[in-house]
Amino acid sequence: MKVTFFGASHGVPEPHRNYSCAMIEAEGKYYLIDMGIDPTPELVNRGLTPNDITAAFITHSHGDHTYGLAAFTGICTWYYTQADPLIFLPEKGMLDGLKAWVGATCGQGLRQNIRFDYVREGGIYDDGTLKVSAMPTGHMENAYAFLIESEGKTLLFTGDMKHKDGPISDFARFVTKDGLDLAVAEGAHFDVMLYQEPLRAHPPKLFCINHYNQWQTANCWQLKRALEPDIPTVLATDGLEIRL
Repeated sequence: MKVTFFGASHGVPEPHRNYSCAMIEAEGKYYLIDMGIDPTPELVNRGLTPNDITAAFITHSHGDHTYGLAAFTGICTWYYTQADPLIFLPEKGMLDGLKAWVGATCGQGLRQNIRFDYVREGGIYDDGTLKVSAMPTGHMENAYAFLIESEGKTLLFTGDMKHKDGPISDFARFVTKDGLDLAVAEGAHFDVMLYQEPLRAHPPKLFCINHYNQWQTANCWQLKRALEPDIPTVLATDGLEIRL
């Protein structure tokens, strides 16, 4: 399994770091986590197209995780007509917005073989290659973290978590499963040093700080120094690839 970050910034793009978007490759299939940017150019740069995407999972509806969704579904409607991704939306109202946007910009409705489902707590997806379970976070109503299993590996994507009381209430619940091969956790909404306690209680094999802002960058490097060598830690950047 390989994780590639197309966008690793927070709510505002930074130099060389765009809105949130990541791709998972497993057994020759490709999946997306969030679409803060349209993933199509990144796919094409890697010799892929939207036709290669099997499914996409959106953590929550904030724009820096969804801005690219309209562009992606639009180009799948009028050009990449063989694309048949299954897209999991966290809000039912988002589908109406996508239909209106694609209708206004493409002159036609969404193709029916662009399939949609809705994120809910518990197991939401299993195609025999990738298994995805969703866990609600306190970031907003209908916000989720994803536990992803494939090729004998287990990966956590936290999405965004609570603003005020830090990640302990959300993150501590998510890492109680021992033996995580990779935990990808956001770093925009609290002091990232609060990650230390839950990480030391249930250390993943690799910890990745994603979705951090310029005010947190120094703290992210401080956390990395505090955790290593016990817990290898990386800061996500656009183009970063992690092989599990």
